[in-house]
Formats: sequence, C-alpha cells, structure tokens
Amino acid sequence: MKVIIENATGEIVEKKSRFIANIFYVANIEDANEKLNQIKKKYYDAKHNCYAYVIGINGDTVKSSDDGEPQGTAGHPMLDILKGNEFTNCIAIVTRYFGGILLGTGGLVRAYSDSLKSAISNAKFSELLNAYEVSFSINYDDYGKIENAVQSINQLNVNGQNIYSTDKVFEDKVKLKYLVNTDVFDKLSKELTNITKGEVILDKNNQKNYYLVGKEIKYL
Repeated sequence: MKVIIENATGEIVEKKSRFIANIFYVANIEDANEKLNQIKKKYYDAKHNCYAYVIGINGDTVKSSDDGEPQGTAGHPMLDILKGNEFTNCIAIVTRYFGGILLGTGGLVRAYSDSLKSAISNAKFSELLNAYEVSFSINYDDYGKIENAVQSINQLNVNGQNIYSTDKVFEDKVKLKYLVNTDVFDKLSKELTNITKGEVILDKNNQKNYYLVGKEIKYL
C-alpha cells in the first residue's frame, strides 16, 4: 500500500465543463469528511463534488459518491483508480463546474478519471511498510558489534534502510530501540542472540505500520 505525503491538485476541461481534482492524506473517516466539507465550501458554487476514499492498513474502509451525477460515472471509477494505485488513507474529490454540454456516461467516466489521474501525477507518496518495534539493553562491549550488524543488514537493501534506530540511552547499560522491517527481523534476531550469547532475544509483540516522509518515520 502507498500513503500520500504531499496533497495535490489536477484539472482538466472537457467540452466546457471544468473538472478540478484534489487528493489528500486523511487519518480516518472523520478527517475525510472534514476534507470533503472544506472542498464544498471552497467550491460552493460548483454543481458536483464527487469523491472516493480508502482508509485502513489493508484499505478495507472505502466509500464513494457520484453527488448527483449518473450512477457509476464518478465516485466508483475514482475509487477503482485509488485501489488500482494501492493508495490508502486518502480521499480524492473531483469538483465539476458544468459547461452546458452533456458528456454522456462514457464521457463522464473519462473526465472524472482523467482529472484524478492528473492530481495523482502531481502527488508525492510513500510506501507503507510493516515492522516490529523492539527495545533491549546491552553491555557496552557489545554495542559496537550490534551497530555493525545493523549497518550490514541495512546495506542489503539498495532502496533504503531495513532497520531504524529510534532511541538510544547510555546509562549503566546501553538501552536501544529499533524499528525492524519484518523481512529482516529473523536475521537481526539471530545476530543479536549470537553477539550477546543469548542475553538478547527479540520478540514480535509490538508490530507497527509506518511510512517515511523524508527521513521522518510516520505511523499509520
């Protein structure tokens, strides 16, 4: 799944009708409704504000509306595009200013779809990833070895990191917290068990879904 990290707008004109598409990140249904209300206020004089949204880790919460357009010509095609692009936690709203010329069913589907695709092409997004958050304490003698093990595992991923350090505290022992992608969890767990001679055994109790905005970690 993918998450919008920079909202975007796209616009087309079809037979004098103006279609303005906006796509937003939303945290939940309430947030989606708030974005919809904002657009309705902004384009208060428009004839239609059709929308579709997808929310949830697996994109299980969905809704769409044709807002007065013929059934199936706006909201559902927009929803298909969001799902086809594997977006989640986003709402797409297409505002139409009617130009006086009827477009027909096929023309409406194309116009709403093309305007949304235009907005998507202007948007920035990030992959939604699955990881475990782990924390443990180690002796100072093992700290450098563990840092080297983490670095080696991260180098296996040419597209970015697999493991992120989220906290370090140096007291009588070194307290570490990492976000560990699920596909390298077992490898790191084995490395830490070997380095600490069995004193550190990682567990899978705290699972997280996250994405990156630059270098900043955001949780879904």
